[in-house]
Amino acid sequence: MQLKQSLLLFKVAAIGAALIIATVSWFLYRELDHSKQLNDHLFKLQTQIQRLLDQEERFVIERQKASLLSIDDYRYAYRDSFNELVALLVTDHQHLELLFKLDEQVNQFAELYEQLASMQALLGYDKDDGVYGEFRSKAHALQALAKEAQDPQLEILLLELRRREKDFLLRLDRSYLNQHGDLILQAKNRIRAQFPERAESFLLTLEHYQNGFVVYTNVLQKQGLDHNQGVRGELGELKLAIRGHFTIVAKQLFSAFQEEQQQLILISLLSIVLSSGFSLLLLYYLNSRVSQQVMAIGRVLVRVAKHEDFSLRVNLKSEDEIAQIGHHLDELLDFIETLMARLSAAQQRLIEEAKMASLSNMVSGFAHELNTPLGIAITSQSHLKAQVENMRRDLDSGQLKKTTLTNLIGEAESALFLLENNLHRTASLIDDFKKVSAQQHYDTEMEFDLKTLVEGVFDCYRSELPEEEYKIEVEIPDNLILSSYPNVFNQIIGYSLNNSLLHGKHPDRKLTIIVSAHIVNDYVHFYFKDDGQGIDKELLPVIFEPFVTSKRHSGGTGLGLSIIYNLVTQKLGGEIKIQSPAHGGACLHIILANTAFKMVSPEPCD
Repeated sequence: MQLKQSLLLFKVAAIGAALIIATVSWFLYRELDHSKQLNDHLFKLQTQIQRLLDQEERFVIERQKASLLSIDDYRYAYRDSFNELVALLVTDHQHLELLFKLDEQVNQFAELYEQLASMQALLGYDKDDGVYGEFRSKAHALQALAKEAQDPQLEILLLELRRREKDFLLRLDRSYLNQHGDLILQAKNRIRAQFPERAESFLLTLEHYQNGFVVYTNVLQKQGLDHNQGVRGELGELKLAIRGHFTIVAKQLFSAFQEEQQQLILISLLSIVLSSGFSLLLLYYLNSRVSQQVMAIGRVLVRVAKHEDFSLRVNLKSEDEIAQIGHHLDELLDFIETLMARLSAAQQRLIEEAKMASLSNMVSGFAHELNTPLGIAITSQSHLKAQVENMRRDLDSGQLKKTTLTNLIGEAESALFLLENNLHRTASLIDDFKKVSAQQHYDTEMEFDLKTLVEGVFDCYRSELPEEEYKIEVEIPDNLILSSYPNVFNQIIGYSLNNSLLHGKHPDRKLTIIVSAHIVNDYVHFYFKDDGQGIDKELLPVIFEPFVTSKRHSGGTGLGLSIIYNLVTQKLGGEIKIQSPAHGGACLHIILANTAFKMVSPEPCD
């Protein structure tokens, strides 16, 4: 199978795995959304049921007609929530039965509530309404008749009668009913004895009062004198049953949906594992098939570059795209080996023909003639090796394309035309770049006077800092002693000074450099400032990265601030910032949080 076909098969498998994952994710999303809707509808239904139950308690406490008016709104809201939940569970017959049973209990509660309301309407919602208003008016009529008859004893009996009436209505204690009945008999006897000629009208009014009070107390007892009796007791039992049944419905629904979700998740994970496993197997097959050939090419290139042995060959047996690269590499090595043989022969001829010539001229000429083709050959090998490494990374990451292989073959054929330039410049850059690592050994930690050290560095540059062009100010306390690495500070100050000289100096203006140090919150704050040309705002975000410079063609390497950054953050364990105002100038701010210091008192003068 060709490499192209293997890659195509792997792409198909990867796309299939992605489709499976997308489908499974969609099903999981639907299931989670359904679960969320169920939770929302259950919470909404629970809220409406609770409002309905709370309204009954409010009505029993207030016994006002206004409390009765809002019950229909709560019932309609409950019905809407119930219908929404039924629509969501339309295919779940088992849980629908539980839900309908809950609805039946709620309907029973509503019917009992209506009975309670009708009883309250019969009793009356205020003092002048219903049965209460009727027997209350008869009581007032009795009191008026007793007052008209001017019988204090009868008036006292009627007052006691009303007091027992109010005691019962206030405390709902049946003993007051017995006392009330006894007082009725006493009043009747008093009327018959004292007012025989008016007894009929007196007794008729008293009878009406007694009948009204009896009806009122009977209805009140049917309602329930407390929350455990009568209709109120039935309503209380139904409320407990409704809440308990709702809890059962909610638990069973969530339990069922959790089981379904677990099954779906298990199936999803199994599908993902199988599809991903198949894709990984294909990738392993492709990688094992290609990596051996790539590693064979890499081993040959490493040995050629290390030992300059151009007689080595890859000798791949297959005919796929990687093998073709190996064949082209073998052809390239053949060409280089032939070229080396010709150069060796030319060297021998030069030696024979120039025996009597000057040794220095011969060596110089031979080196000139020999170094050029050898440099081209070695550079070609290094370039081809880098391209093969890039192809291996693309292959390992699954991004290898046919165009990449084609480009590699083309670059392999033209690799002999690449030349390496400016070797001395590259060696200098490599030497400076090694200093970017702050892990090398600079010196040992010791105590030193910071101001003395800074002034010593500037003394070394005194010949490059004429007073007519530069003004140097050192604003550091005379008695500030640091416990750190003096050579690190030497390099920081040296690189900072070089940056100011190279980047900050205006040709027609004096440059002022200020070095200062202060103690703030037990930290040493070190500043290196100049009033020069400043730093371009585009460079500020990346100013501490290697090779960032605005003077690349004027001797700048772009490594100075990078070296300073690594010295401060890694060697000194500090923090570094840089600022450059729009009007010019630059300020390097170093915060040394981990550097020990002390302020030494100056010695007294003799």
